Parts: sequence; structure tokens; C-alpha cells
Amino acid sequence: MRKEFQTAMYSVGVLHHYYGYSYFEDAVLLVVKEPERLQSIQKEIYLPIANKYCTNVANVEKNIRTIRDVFMKNGGGEILTQLTGCQFWRDKKPYPKELIEIFADYFSQH
Repeated sequence: MRKEFQTAMYSVGVLHHYYGYSYFEDAVLLVVKEPERLQSIQKEIYLPIANKYCTNVANVEKNIRTIRDVFMKNGGGEILTQLTGCQFWRDKKPYPKELIEIFADYFSQH
């Protein structure tokens, strides 16, 4: 899974040097293991990641939004279209929660 994740992220210029890269990867892994965590994203996803990296929830959320913005700016809409089979993502920027869910759904099935 990590190699596929890395390939998808690298293909649109989202590299490890972004703080949010590890946060986003961890968020996806948490949701793959327990999808119900999406019901309370602040408490169940952002807080454990913040604790792991000795930061706060606001920084985790901000840095995941940065990852989303870079991802979408560099053609991520095409990847989302491939992952979901829906053209909707070409014109709309997903919320961080939606992006986490899309990646988690894809990786839980593959």
C-alpha cells in the first residue's frame, strides 16, 4: 500500500518534504484500519496524529489541507477520477476528510 500511495502522491508533486505528507499517510492508514474514525475526524484522526508528531490538531489539519491543495493544483483531480470513477473531482476540491476517505476506500479494496 505504501508504494502505491507514494506513487500517487509523487506523480502530482506531493513529496515527503511537506509536513502534511506523513500526517496524510497516517490518516489514510488509520481510516483503512477503522473506517468509523471518519465520524469524528478531529478526535479520532487528527488528535492521535498530533500526539504522535508532538504538534497540535490545528497544525495537522492545516498541513493536510496543504497536501490537498498541492495535490489538486498538480493534477490530483485526474487521480481522484481514476480512484472513484467519477468526473466530479475535476472541478471540485475535496475537503480533507473526503480525500482521506477516497484514499482509504481505494487502499482497503486493493
